[in-house]
Amino acid sequence: MKTGILLATLVFSCALFLAPHASRAADSAKGQEIYNVYCATCHGLTGLGDGVAAAALDPKPRDLSSAAILETYTDEYLVNVITNGGAAVGKSPMMTAWAGIISPEDIDNLVAHIRQNLCKCEYKKQ
Repeated sequence: MKTGILLATLVFSCALFLAPHASRAADSAKGQEIYNVYCATCHGLTGLGDGVAAAALDPKPRDLSSAAILETYTDEYLVNVITNGGAAVGKSPMMTAWAGIISPEDIDNLVAHIRQNLCKCEYKKQ
């Protein structure tokens, strides 16, 4: 009886933990909406780093359409940069920290958009 209760508790806990992550990872359409509002000004609509604010920035924004660059970054790294800003990973402090402005769920959606629509790439372990 105790084993059954323990097993049921474990399964329920895993379901609670995994369910939000599964739904977040796939919503690149929502990620595109968020990207267009918060990211395109600097990175451009297609991720080339040519947004309307890019001309005033030094260094220029990262080209998010470059598979050669983006496939060297894990999703966790991208989440960290978006959440905590460029300075948090030794990059430009011009990259805004979006924690508290963009929800963790929408940051995951942004990463899905970057991966599926901009670079069309996945992380490749070096």
